[in-house]
Amino acid sequence: MTEGAESTTTEPIGEHVPSRKECQILSAARSQFLEQGFADTSMDAIARAACVSKATLYAYFPSKEALFRNLIEIECNEKCVNVPSPAFDAGIAAALRELCGHFVARFLTKESAAFFQAVSSERWRFPELCHLYFNSGKQKVLDFVAAYLDEAKARGLLAFDDAYMAAEQLLHLTVSDLPMRVALGLELRSEAEYERVMESGLAVFLKAYGTPASF
Repeated sequence: MTEGAESTTTEPIGEHVPSRKECQILSAARSQFLEQGFADTSMDAIARAACVSKATLYAYFPSKEALFRNLIEIECNEKCVNVPSPAFDAGIAAALRELCGHFVARFLTKESAAFFQAVSSERWRFPELCHLYFNSGKQKVLDFVAAYLDEAKARGLLAFDDAYMAAEQLLHLTVSDLPMRVALGLELRSEAEYERVMESGLAVFLKAYGTPASF
């Protein structure tokens, strides 16, 4: 663990709203971690990139690990930002296609994939950070997708017993091996291939959970 001064900031009651200076530090740190990796990024480099003193940096974040943890929490919180909640007017298949297409596109985005790789590369030295990313990020996505599927069920478009299990199955079927390939830095399939995989996964999902109203 990196040693540093005690934080002089206090958390307000309720949701924390980062200051301009804190946002400046977080932005610089994210860029450094993506370019250099966690291990090769120093607090000195982050302070220089953020144009702040080391004293100011440590006042906000007492260690490099604390800073990285904060970035992971931000990434997890943003996982469901701008996620579409498609209307069911065009049918459940079209709605799920739009929803799942968002998650596929997110993994195909270079910056999102790079951050995912930065976290997974630290799995041996800081497994708790990987657990945070996996558990927090996954839970937020599952909460969102499960609630969406429950709404479809209430409309008679799907039939299942466990919304969370259905949500996990939907994501595994449509996103397929994309997260694993990103984590390992392997060559990704083409967008057209991932679209074909997603369509096949949707067909399997609807065959298992669809109702007459689904088709």
